[in-house]
Order: sequence, then C-alpha cells, then structure tokens
Amino acid sequence: MQLRVMQTQWGSCSPAGRLTLNPNLVKAPRECIDYVLIHELCHLGEHNHGPRFHRLLETLMPQWRSVKARLDGLVEQLMPA
Repeated sequence: MQLRVMQTQWGSCSPAGRLTLNPNLVKAPRECIDYVLIHELCHLGEHNHGPRFHRLLETLMPQWRSVKARLDGLVEQLMPA
C-alpha cells in the first residue's frame, strides 16, 4: 500500500492489486474511511465498477451509498484545492 495526495480520488487499486490511499482520507469520519478501504479491497475481486463489483460492495457494506454520499459532501472540506 502507498499514500499519495490525489486531487479527485480517495483511493485506487491497480490491476496488480496495489492499493493507494489519499492521506487526506484520515480527516474523514471512520465510516467513510471504512467505505474507501472496502471499496478498494472489492477491486481485488472485481477490477471494474460493474454489477458484480456492486454486489460485493453491497454484501460487505449494505449502507455504502449513504456513506459515499456523506464522503462526497465532505470533499471541499477535506481535500485541499
């Protein structure tokens, strides 16, 4: 895993399975951090955002949509311009 300041992303997962997290994520509420980690770990099983990926995410975090919406609402506050 690596840390890298990204302007528009909280995290990413390479095709080789390397996780990259935005260090600004540490300022987010715990459930938002959990969401990003779970989201990126789901990419280890399904590397796109297709139906299979969303089924896996839904299984692991049923409330992911509301948590993502909360995190999206905090972007301006947590990510420097």
